[in-house]
Amino acid sequence: MENLDQKEIISKTTLKKESKDIKKFGEKIAKYNQETLKKFNFPEDIYEAIHDLKNIKSNSAKKRQSQYLAKLLRAIDIKHALETMEKISLDSRKEIKKNHLIEEWRDKLINNDFELTNFISLYPDVNIQLLRQLIINTKKEIENEKGSKHSRQLYKLIRPFFLKS
Repeated sequence: MENLDQKEIISKTTLKKESKDIKKFGEKIAKYNQETLKKFNFPEDIYEAIHDLKNIKSNSAKKRQSQYLAKLLRAIDIKHALETMEKISLDSRKEIKKNHLIEEWRDKLINNDFELTNFISLYPDVNIQLLRQLIINTKKEIENEKGSKHSRQLYKLIRPFFLKS
């Protein structure tokens, strides 16, 4: 009887919740590409289960496979995997934020001629002639309601300056 008192008793509801959370975690990591999955350092059988889950088309078979993946994940300590997932998520958010900043600058350059001077003063290494030409062509595209070819080129031109910083 003393052994039971010394061990922490975990309710069935808590166990089910943890099991469901691990299953959701497994489904999330199954969405990552192969390169990202390598960061998790899982045993080979988990990688195989993830690969199988990605290739299954039938919903009921996917459900069974995700349950199997959760079973494999419960057998290992997933603290490191959760930390890795958080780091990947944080990196992704930083990348999105950086892309939004680049898009804002592109829009500023298109809409405000004064911003061109600011950009050149901040990033003197930029090809000024190409930058001006792309801005002019992008403005023409907007006026003529054509595609966004020059707008994309402008984005590609200014992007490396933000990746450095």
